[in-house]
Amino acid sequence: MMLISTFVDQIAFKQPLAIAGRTLAGQQVLRVTAHYRGWTAQAEAAGVFYRGEDGASMQQQVQAALADMPADLPGLWCRVQQMAPGGARNALDWICWQLEAAQRGMPAYRLAFLPSLDAMETMVTLGVADASRMAEMARHYPQARALKLKLDGSGADAERVQAVRRARPDVRLSVDANEGWTMDHLEQIMSVLLAQRVELVEQPLPAGGDAALHGYRSPIPLAADESLQTMADLDQVARRYQVANIKLDKCGGLSQALLLAAQARRQGMRIMVGCMGGRSMALLPAFIAAQGADLVDLDAPLLMASDSVPAASYAGGRIAFCSAAYLPATQQAAASASPAQVHHAAS
Repeated sequence: MMLISTFVDQIAFKQPLAIAGRTLAGQQVLRVTAHYRGWTAQAEAAGVFYRGEDGASMQQQVQAALADMPADLPGLWCRVQQMAPGGARNALDWICWQLEAAQRGMPAYRLAFLPSLDAMETMVTLGVADASRMAEMARHYPQARALKLKLDGSGADAERVQAVRRARPDVRLSVDANEGWTMDHLEQIMSVLLAQRVELVEQPLPAGGDAALHGYRSPIPLAADESLQTMADLDQVARRYQVANIKLDKCGGLSQALLLAAQARRQGMRIMVGCMGGRSMALLPAFIAAQGADLVDLDAPLLMASDSVPAASYAGGRIAFCSAAYLPATQQAAASASPAQVHHAAS
């Protein structure tokens, strides 16, 4: 029999994160723990907040799925892939990866045909603020090699980019509009972005309202985030963007992320792996997907007031996990780390 438990946790950011159209002070996350044949697997998912997901809604999705969830691992994995894409499916998918790896006696990344995991350069996110404040935030991360600036489509965007570049002439710069720009703003600010050596513009226009990008020859690569949720979006996205920002909470887990990345490459796109937030536990499967990526944006634990164990390490602008984080755990070893949860049995 497999025993699956869920727990909703409220985590706070070190300081509120402002993006175009909203300010985030924290987030609910879903924790999932599974016990199966002496092994324990744990996962965390942040969900996709702009699709209405939070910890409680993801917990309800897991509970609904458990009503007819097979008790064996192959059946569970098959059933999980039938779930709607989102944070709940992402968490359960990672549970399946861990339990399968445990039964084979190998770290989970070996299932992705990776002999080991390399530290990866990651962007560090700076929330929208006035120019001087964003420059100060940029100096707060002296080891960062790549910074991503959240911008809101206002007239202050150019000054923000210029101020950060003056503060950090040494880093790679990207900007993220979070759907908050217009086509006019994109074209007007492009000369500033080029002058400040910005390398990537992420989601400049609203998802569903980005048809103007079709045929637009941007001198800086454009990345699709909100416009790219699942494989169903890829054909259209590939005609408008040059970079696919893949997030496991959006597409429904590591299994789908690897397939989506492979197909995006076949369509000539570069691959970026990001996250919807969460602590280090939420990034474990994303770090596997990031091994083949051109760009990595897995800085969420740096923004959180607390972190999970084992924690990601950030040094020299790179994120890394110790290999032990991917080794299977016995029920006895994991018992002391599991919070009190409501349990649901699949039988």
